[in-house]
Amino acid sequence: MATTTTEPFLHGPRLTAKPAAPVRHPDNKKHTMNPKTISPPLLALALCLCLQQAYAAGQIDFIEGNVSVTTAAGQLRVPGKGETIDAGDAIVTGRDGEIHVRMDDNALIAMRANTFLRIEAYRAEGGADDSAVFRLLRGSFRSVTGWIGKNNPKNYAVRTTTATIGIRGTDHEVLVVGEGEDAGTYDKVNTGETEMDTPVGKVSVLPGQAAFASRTASVPPRVLPAVPAFFVATRNEAVIESSKKQLEETREERLEQKQKDNVRKGTDSSGRPRIGEPEDARKALAAFEEILRAFEAGNVPLIRQKLDPSMIGYQQLLDNITQENNECKQMRVTLLNTQVQAGPNLAVLQTGWEKRCLMLPSFTPRLTTGRSTVLLHLGANGWTFAAITGGSMLERSANPVGTPAAAAKSLATLAVANTGASYAAAGGRVGPVTALPFSITVTDPDRVGAASVNVTITTSAPFASDSMVLTLPAVTPGSSQFRVASVNFSKAASGCTSGNIPSDPTSLEICPGGTATVSFTDTTTPSGAPQAVTRTVALP
Repeated sequence: MATTTTEPFLHGPRLTAKPAAPVRHPDNKKHTMNPKTISPPLLALALCLCLQQAYAAGQIDFIEGNVSVTTAAGQLRVPGKGETIDAGDAIVTGRDGEIHVRMDDNALIAMRANTFLRIEAYRAEGGADDSAVFRLLRGSFRSVTGWIGKNNPKNYAVRTTTATIGIRGTDHEVLVVGEGEDAGTYDKVNTGETEMDTPVGKVSVLPGQAAFASRTASVPPRVLPAVPAFFVATRNEAVIESSKKQLEETREERLEQKQKDNVRKGTDSSGRPRIGEPEDARKALAAFEEILRAFEAGNVPLIRQKLDPSMIGYQQLLDNITQENNECKQMRVTLLNTQVQAGPNLAVLQTGWEKRCLMLPSFTPRLTTGRSTVLLHLGANGWTFAAITGGSMLERSANPVGTPAAAAKSLATLAVANTGASYAAAGGRVGPVTALPFSITVTDPDRVGAASVNVTITTSAPFASDSMVLTLPAVTPGSSQFRVASVNFSKAASGCTSGNIPSDPTSLEICPGGTATVSFTDTTTPSGAPQAVTRTVALP
């Protein structure tokens, strides 16, 4: 028999056999205990059901090179052709990796090398609520939309740190540059139309055009005069075109079949689907983030409005929040690797978190980290906070970073410096390669005693882009620092054109005005999930 275990909820639903008498809280308002509060066994069942309600998103149609998938539950796997990709999955490609996923609405997602893409929300049931939301953290991918893009374009979005991209039935490519002068989000349209939206403006992008949203928050997005040279087709572009044609030809047939299947599934007694809507998850997350912002500001009255008064530890939680705000100033809570599974009236949120503040009276900086599970309930007044596991971001008892429990989950730091003269000028031949000054240092307390770590370095410039894995030895035995002081670069013998760039597996190809991006993947982080740390520098 299968068993289900859950984290103990420090603040949550209480077990009641009959309606409880009214109780008065310090706000002097009368609150009646809900006779239908969830018992611990039912809570475990609710969590189990919610976690099983993630929608399938698509199937892997093509894969090569280094590719990994991390599920919403944090399970890491190396995928294979024909396997299913689900909503909530994060897909990562290495320097030689490429993956094509046929989505359930007959769309196609083709990820390039060195890319991190998360499927934040996805539903393709053939109705008005179908949606597809992707978050691109780094790299690039090509998206050929299916019936969601054709019939429900307002429900399709690609989100990055600098922009949100919407579509109108489109074949487009999104690219994120992490650092340097070119840092920001780029979107190139092949067919159809997209709209790049930021807090300070929006632009429409037509076929053959590309738009750019800078990392500078005050600069509005703009359509570029030409498509940037770093939009480069892969050697498998013909495979993408063939899949695109087939998917477009069978899209309407597949949509009709999906709608027929839905008629057989039916709805529950209230007329709602038997499983939760993607919009439910988005609204539940927004409600919890509103609670966090009130917590940072010390707005206890607003938090009280958002709490279920029948939860265990109701007043204790409010007292903790008040005391924390008296001791900890300039507070900021950041959610990490957050996953939400929602039913029609219940949502479970699992998230890592960091809490930073200045402790009084000495204004000493403090960082606490952890991972929590939150239960939210949908009532007449919207989503309310019903339960949370102990040691949460709202608790004063969370372990500060630096204690033994947290020290084993420190996020690594990465320092990169181009300390030499002009690298582009120092190359200039196809012959033997000379190491040029280029310092890379990784500091990771979790790797103390390791002999070395690996980083990926990628160069980027017109006609020259290359990638290579470098091994950084420990600075001294038992050190937490790993460093190299030089890197091999090569350049065209004369000029810098696509025809005369040398190909040497021991060196990185460059052109004047290019950049070098160094990436280190830390597998032991405060959030518990692998996290990439990157730095980009210009090559003089």
